[in-house]
Amino acid sequence: MTATDPSRQLPASVAAPPLWLRVWLALLAPLYFLAPVAVFALPALRRLPGAAWWVLGFYALSQQLPALLTPEPLINSGLALARTLLIFGFIAVGASLSSARQLAPLGVGLAVVYITALGLTVESGLNPLSQRLGHPYMTPITLGLAGAAGIWLALFAGGRLWWRVPLGTVALGILLLSGSRGPLAAALIGAALGFAVRQSRRVALGILTGAALLAGGFYLGQRLDLPAISRLSNGDTSGRDLVWNNALSVIRSAPVSGVGSYRLGARLSPPGEGCTLWPAPDGSVTPCPAWIDRLGQPWLIAHNVTLQELAESGPLGLLGLFVLLGTAAAAAWRQHDPLGLAILSGLLIATANDNTLIVPGPFVGELFWVTVGTVLARMPQRSPAVGWAGGVTAAGLLAALSFPLLVGALRPAPPIQASLDALIAPRKVTDTQNYQAFVRLNLPPGPYRVSLRACQRSCSTITTLPVTAPASGPTPLLKLGGNLYDVREQRVELLLYPAKGSVRPQPLAQTSWTVTRAPKQASP
Repeated sequence: MTATDPSRQLPASVAAPPLWLRVWLALLAPLYFLAPVAVFALPALRRLPGAAWWVLGFYALSQQLPALLTPEPLINSGLALARTLLIFGFIAVGASLSSARQLAPLGVGLAVVYITALGLTVESGLNPLSQRLGHPYMTPITLGLAGAAGIWLALFAGGRLWWRVPLGTVALGILLLSGSRGPLAAALIGAALGFAVRQSRRVALGILTGAALLAGGFYLGQRLDLPAISRLSNGDTSGRDLVWNNALSVIRSAPVSGVGSYRLGARLSPPGEGCTLWPAPDGSVTPCPAWIDRLGQPWLIAHNVTLQELAESGPLGLLGLFVLLGTAAAAAWRQHDPLGLAILSGLLIATANDNTLIVPGPFVGELFWVTVGTVLARMPQRSPAVGWAGGVTAAGLLAALSFPLLVGALRPAPPIQASLDALIAPRKVTDTQNYQAFVRLNLPPGPYRVSLRACQRSCSTITTLPVTAPASGPTPLLKLGGNLYDVREQRVELLLYPAKGSVRPQPLAQTSWTVTRAPKQASP
């Protein structure tokens, strides 16, 4: 009798998922617009234990009640219900699986994404080693997360090595060439926690081999000065501090109810900017259909899960979300589910500076909630220990993922000797389009960013320019411009930030003034 590796096969009592579900998983990454089909799996929620039903019920209530307190309760209640049903549909799909290892068909779609990204980059005449990898409808961050997902599947999904080794190797290359630091951290932490509960020699060898390949690829990229890989060691938050500050202004404008599901983007987008579905590698964009455009920009995100949920659903919505997240994470750990824990922990880490939980999206949020369903389905019917573990995990996740709030509150921006040498900015205009302000600053020597933003109930960034303060004297005269809101009166703010984005959302210094639009003259 030949010994078999338990990582290569499921227990005999575990039935294979239905064919339609395997096809759906295989198509999820390349054809993610098919993801909403998951709502037809909602009846499978009956497989969840009673404890999971209580958690899901509280989550649904925490999204609906704040929506009813917003200025547009009917629209926002419908949007919250739509998002909740989508999430529950994906959880139901996960409940239909007997194990997170049955997510293996996802690897087929991921392989298609990898080939598409590499093929498009080469066909466009671009060198994937000299810039971040592109894709027709995925950002480099999404590609990085696709690479991380491929690594987790290769390590923990089980099955034959003939497909796991190639998938993991190519996934590692995609992760590096994406130049995305969040997905890199997600891949490492997810793999480490998956190994912590797996404790298999073969997986340990895979982890060590992967770590060696990762370290070797990173070292080679640094030696060859490849921009995509060199970017991985950069601590710049890429302008997220400005987005976080704008999101905080949204939260202050609706501290109890939030602004509603999918409505944050309309507040964060610059005045007059249209909705776009995804950017193309050549710089062009695909506009949203009219029915989506009426919502603003639903997929313009706060780049932090805590800020996103507070801005959209208020404190109650935030509590409901983290109770669900904590319960799922604790269940995955208690079940010693390496793949489930790798996916959940990795994508939760990634959502600290992105929003990987939003659905519908480019397969990432869908993968997360399907995995949640696989672990909730195996929870015990009643167990006080599960409740305590979920609560403690929820509190820990909330503290760990709320760093923009915590850093801003506990470590305010250091004092700086900054003053205006000149500010030429109209206070009264006849047209809010192409507003221009000229500014010259007295600053300590060094590089900075100067940002102009418009504020009504909340604020959005109009433009940001780099500036270097000389050793003596003021900075050069800066010209900042863009469109303001088409309203009678608004506040315009000038903010000063360090040259490199940090984890602190507050600016080093700021000033503001009021701009009034003159009434439009009636035509004779």
